[in-house]
Amino acid sequence: MTPNQSLNLSMQLQNLIHTDLLQEISNEFPFELIEGRRNKAGTKKRDRIFNDGNTLLTMLVTAVNEDKSLKKSVSTFKQIFESRGEHILKKEMEELEKERLTDVAIDKKMGRPKLYQSQLPKSKTQPISDNTAAYTKARQRLEYTSVQKVFDYSKEFTGIGPSLWHGMEAYNSDGTYCQMQDSEELRKKYYVKKGDNSYPQLLLQGIVKQGTGQIVCFEVGTRHQSELELIAKQIGQLPKNSLLLADDLYNSYAIFAIIQRQGCHLIVPGKRERAYKVIEKIADGDEIVELSRGNIPKWWNQDWELPPKLLMRRITFLSPADGKTERVHYTTLLDKQITKADIIAKYVTRWDIEITIREVKTLMDINIVRSKSENMVFKEITIALTAYNMVRKIIAKSVEQTDLSPQEDLIQEFFEANKTILIDKKGRVYNRWSPGRYGQVAQSN
Repeated sequence: MTPNQSLNLSMQLQNLIHTDLLQEISNEFPFELIEGRRNKAGTKKRDRIFNDGNTLLTMLVTAVNEDKSLKKSVSTFKQIFESRGEHILKKEMEELEKERLTDVAIDKKMGRPKLYQSQLPKSKTQPISDNTAAYTKARQRLEYTSVQKVFDYSKEFTGIGPSLWHGMEAYNSDGTYCQMQDSEELRKKYYVKKGDNSYPQLLLQGIVKQGTGQIVCFEVGTRHQSELELIAKQIGQLPKNSLLLADDLYNSYAIFAIIQRQGCHLIVPGKRERAYKVIEKIADGDEIVELSRGNIPKWWNQDWELPPKLLMRRITFLSPADGKTERVHYTTLLDKQITKADIIAKYVTRWDIEITIREVKTLMDINIVRSKSENMVFKEITIALTAYNMVRKIIAKSVEQTDLSPQEDLIQEFFEANKTILIDKKGRVYNRWSPGRYGQVAQSN
């Protein structure tokens, strides 16, 4: 699956979001993981309507809806509940009928006659209230470890994936900022600058698989943390012999060392000047160089010492834009069978990460997170990324064998479909059709 196919998948993702996703997401939801975890814990819980599984599914469906209000969430859950309730009731009635036929076959007449009636609790058959209080408490009660477990399930695209590049799976990495609610708890940790009135912001750092586009891991940090600190925690989750593409920020001796220790590879641009010693010249503009360790970064918290020397490959070429400006790439790929041209061409595909990060922020509508506590913020972000992965999986399955035209101008068409969500000067979200001053101004434009 090519990067262009990934963009087309994003177009289909936008279309799916405007349709009923209930059945599709239910099929991808790992109920057995949540139920198995609850049983394994050994603690007896109330048989709530908003149990862990139902609450998680409601949050996932809400994440792909444009209306993310609690009222809409409860309304959506009623549909989910009725769908699952009918299935359970049907299954119970089938079992009762089997039992009745068995009793008839053996001519069982001892004792009182059986009524063969449903034994489901009334909570499973009575109408659900439209009050949002129960759902609000259920979201707060839900353990974050359960949310993480569902995310881990969503990132596995078994049997679906693009072809390997020189035997390696390719990944992209980048970070982006999301605005938060101006609560006292969030302002203490996620402030932008001390003493100003800016809304708190978080740093979302993720690694995305090329082609299929699923988010394989992520970290949430503050404005005062480096992306490198967050990516250092994630590199250990990459499969051995993977290839990571990143921007010039990742042109870091410490990151090079972590990548090599993990048994993975990296390609980054070298926009900054870096001292090096040429060890071997492979071809014109293609050299094996030795880098020396400088100052250990402040964010370094690994339990091993940085090596004093590293071997890297330094590639130089003229920019295709003007044919004059020299460009530099650094890579851990020392295999001479992988040519300079191959490495340059592969890095060109890295722009796909920018589309993916923007998809998550715009399509999943987490430019501004709605939760007011850190715990709920983590749940909201994780649920949004989980829902994104699940829908991507649905799309990938449906078009896995489809050849898509590279001539379609997918980027402009895709982003043009996301103009209804707007933000005013104070960071407040409103829609193009909203009543009042902001909605009228938006419509006039």
